[in-house]
Amino acid sequence: SNQTSALPEPSIHRKSPQPELPSLQGSEIPIDIWPTNKPAPGDEGHSFSPESARCATVNVPVSDCKDLFVYNVSSPTITPYIVPNATSAMIIAPGGAYQFLAINREGTDIAAWLNSIGVNAFVLKYRVPGRQWLEFGAGPLMDAQRSMGLVRQMAASGKLSGMNSSSKVGFMGFSAGSHLTGHLNVAWENRTYPRIGPADDLPCKPDMAIMVYPWKSVSQAPVNASIDMASALNVTADTAPTLLIQAEDDPVHVENALYYFLALKQKGATPSELHIYPRGGHGYGRCTVSGAPWHEVCTWPDRGQLFLQTLGAA
Repeated sequence: SNQTSALPEPSIHRKSPQPELPSLQGSEIPIDIWPTNKPAPGDEGHSFSPESARCATVNVPVSDCKDLFVYNVSSPTITPYIVPNATSAMIIAPGGAYQFLAINREGTDIAAWLNSIGVNAFVLKYRVPGRQWLEFGAGPLMDAQRSMGLVRQMAASGKLSGMNSSSKVGFMGFSAGSHLTGHLNVAWENRTYPRIGPADDLPCKPDMAIMVYPWKSVSQAPVNASIDMASALNVTADTAPTLLIQAEDDPVHVENALYYFLALKQKGATPSELHIYPRGGHGYGRCTVSGAPWHEVCTWPDRGQLFLQTLGAA
């Protein structure tokens, strides 16, 4: 697909103050997750390098890049990609080992796919790198919880034509963003930051989750994620229906998807889906990066569309 070429690049350096509930007439404008010009919760008293980007494509400048990696995010945002009258939304968390964000291949390009199947998309630019003074994944989890409330608030207040307070809002991610998805999937009962406003009174539990090549999410070998990383340990019967995608030759280990699914089954969670493919490795997004090899795993968006349709969300 060549859909990505039509998407404007995310605004990496520009940052303008946004009201808590922006008008979404013009989408693709980043929205600050936290009050502007204040540190995000947990970041108080720390200083950060300025946000930067580099192109993952060799010899392509950032200005012409379609595969950006973004570094040093301390002012997280969600960028809306809106389909008129869409009745559901997904928040997308790119990967990058909690060190950087693959903002196009696992962000804006995924938004293009969601829009093509009639789903609103919000690309989450969460905080990286990991904060050594916080628990593993804690900053991104706060950003994800807050984003869920903000999107639900937009839906409930009529900012998203076609959506209302009962509309489905899901969460999906890739690699570290898939870890974040699995984490949010089990850490929604209580906000992990102090209340800021009405968005924080709305549920942050995803109505559905898509985890593509998850990372550090299970305690079993060969993953051996520690208890503070392995979100599968905290799956319950209340965990949202989850679609898991992974390749058997993934170097961060297909067992992430296998054992996360097994946890869902053993705990009696809503029936979920597991799709394992023989080849594909890791970090392929939806295989639209220039020169990316094609493997059967590249058909996962078809599974994703059917998963969302089955749940009445596409």
